[in-house]
Amino acid sequence: MLAPFGKEVVEYSDANSPLLLIFNVIWLLLFGWPLVLNHLFWAVILAITIVGIPFAKQHMKLIILSLLPFGRDLR
Repeated sequence: MLAPFGKEVVEYSDANSPLLLIFNVIWLLLFGWPLVLNHLFWAVILAITIVGIPFAKQHMKLIILSLLPFGRDLR
């Protein structure tokens, strides 16, 4: 997550398995929302300036990975 430029979020074939679904629900309830709100906040702040738009786009990409990280990867 430190260098998201030129990478995309990919979903594994077993991303919707029952175990990963349980892990994603636990992650979402305990840790996911604060991370999503943080990325959303910085995306809005960075999108205000023209120079910050590429960084805002990367924060929007990382929202998906912050919300449901199990079964997904940044490649």
